[in-house]
Amino acid sequence: MSTIAYKCPCCASPLAYGAESGKLDCASCSNSFDLESIEAMQIDDTKSGVKFERPTERFDSSDGEQIAAYTCQSCGAELMTEGTTTATECPYCGSHTILPERINAGVKPELVVPFTVTKEKAQDIFNGYFTGKPLLPNIFKDSRNRISEMRRLFVPYWLFDCDAHGSVVYNAEKRRTERRGDWEIEKIDHYIVRRNGSMSFENIPVDGSEKMDNRITESIEPYDLTAAVPFQPAVLAGSMADHADVDAEKCEERATERVENSLADALRSTVTGYTRVNERGRNIFSENGKAKPALLPVWLITTEKAEKTYTFAINGQTGALTCDVPADTKKTLLWGGGVFAGVMGVFAVILAIMDALGGAALLISAIAALIIALITVSVLISQLKQASHQNAAGNYVRKDSFRITARSDHFLYRTTNRRKIENNNK
Repeated sequence: MSTIAYKCPCCASPLAYGAESGKLDCASCSNSFDLESIEAMQIDDTKSGVKFERPTERFDSSDGEQIAAYTCQSCGAELMTEGTTTATECPYCGSHTILPERINAGVKPELVVPFTVTKEKAQDIFNGYFTGKPLLPNIFKDSRNRISEMRRLFVPYWLFDCDAHGSVVYNAEKRRTERRGDWEIEKIDHYIVRRNGSMSFENIPVDGSEKMDNRITESIEPYDLTAAVPFQPAVLAGSMADHADVDAEKCEERATERVENSLADALRSTVTGYTRVNERGRNIFSENGKAKPALLPVWLITTEKAEKTYTFAINGQTGALTCDVPADTKKTLLWGGGVFAGVMGVFAVILAIMDALGGAALLISAIAALIIALITVSVLISQLKQASHQNAAGNYVRKDSFRITARSDHFLYRTTNRRKIENNNK
């Protein structure tokens, strides 16, 4: 039989129930707490984990007659296409050494999102990328950016649905400061805050290709899955499709992470009115979890500069672009330093006019100028559309599905800090 030991949230000593007070008392620090406050600190883990039901339908012999399968002898990619399409090169490494095989009994896609971005449109998106980006390396500006390879590819994805439920407990503080004579007194009220809620997700995509970097596929999201059509071999005509080589169980980890982060962020947004909030613990689980395989369209473009290959990926439905082009280090430093110097100069002039050129004022101005410079550089780097992970799944939340099912804010205790104020006039 398991037992629960309640500890004081102030000093971590054991709590004992006081028959007279009807509260849990701490013999060490003399604080007393309502039963509800201490119970709110406990995380119910009787249900835990985000889980998904996996598909079972696989390719059969009749599919093998309509689909051509290929294996790249250079990089190992397993590819497939409609039977009348002739594969001439690997869409990942560009190798011409790809050999035809029969389709094996892999998981059969349920849905396909057709290409709506044409080859000409994808080329225009690629060419337009190189304008209006101050931190773009000079090698992309000094010469024409020729396309080395352009590949029309259906990337295998797993699409995850679930109804997520969660409970998150926070330590929260309300701080206020007052002055009494030569003393500055800070009073800190400590609270335990709990939020329970639920949220439903539809079609969270996780790419099922070992060859595709998750940062690339997540950076060109989202796709409009309402435009998807049932899978049939004819949809692949003129394109190559990567064969899923990462199973649903492995991809669940990424979907689970995004589900948990999205629900936790939504719950955190309801905790307001506090000076400081820190998460104490959480439990998130799911119901009605389901995964389904799909093929989503991507244009892969490579260009070579200074004996290095750079990859661009374009969403074949929306035209969203991402790439692995880095920011130019020298330009980044020049922009950051220039903005810092300019802002600092403006602050210095303002302080001189106000006759306030003191050390403290200059330090505050320098910090403000540094923050503005960092923000400016961050905005300029974001223009390069570098591939990055998406930590949440906000684009895949079912409309109006977020619900708060329980909320509680319990005051625990107060601490007081005192600081002697130095008199600079003495």
